[in-house]
Amino acid sequence: MMARRLQRHPTLVILRQALQRIPFQPLDVNCLNVLEYMGVPPRDAQHERVRAEVRSATPQDLDGLTSCQHSPATFLKRFAADDRCVVAIVDGRIAGYEWFCHRPCHVEERYAYRIDVAPDAIYAYDAFIRPEYRLMGIWLKFKSVYLRELMERSDKRRIITTIDSGNRLSMQTHLRFGFRALRKVLVVKACGRCVAHATTVPQDAGWTN
Repeated sequence: MMARRLQRHPTLVILRQALQRIPFQPLDVNCLNVLEYMGVPPRDAQHERVRAEVRSATPQDLDGLTSCQHSPATFLKRFAADDRCVVAIVDGRIAGYEWFCHRPCHVEERYAYRIDVAPDAIYAYDAFIRPEYRLMGIWLKFKSVYLRELMERSDKRRIITTIDSGNRLSMQTHLRFGFRALRKVLVVKACGRCVAHATTVPQDAGWTN
């Protein structure tokens, strides 16, 4: 019962914001919304007109990736694990990226929460677009062009992703695209150790974040 109450917005969001103000952040409480998209994203000619070029990233793009988010060790670890990365190029610079995992499981990096990835699914995570390039359709182009082609080549038919509680814009964007909520995962991280509690979202229930 306590876990269900903590998962509700805005209680959890307010609590997490307060905890983030504590130096060294000894305690973190978050709720991960696990979503699923059934099928391969449709190709949309409108998204192809977005002026960003999307392509696969390689370790040679590390400088451009770290100029978006300074996580070089994390990025290199993902490349070494054979996760795929797509980047958007605008005016000769990396304007954004997103990562995809096709292994049997993905371990969420912040909380060490294991996310099982079925053989017909791909896990999409850590999408980032520079503020000045947002609302240009780049995220949609990642899905309707790059991910669509990746899924067709690897015979995947589902997309799994997670969104932090409180990230309303991302949640609403995913739901409009066709994702549906599967479960909520309450995670508590204290002194480097994490515990998680998952609850299934009824399919006839409306989403609340």
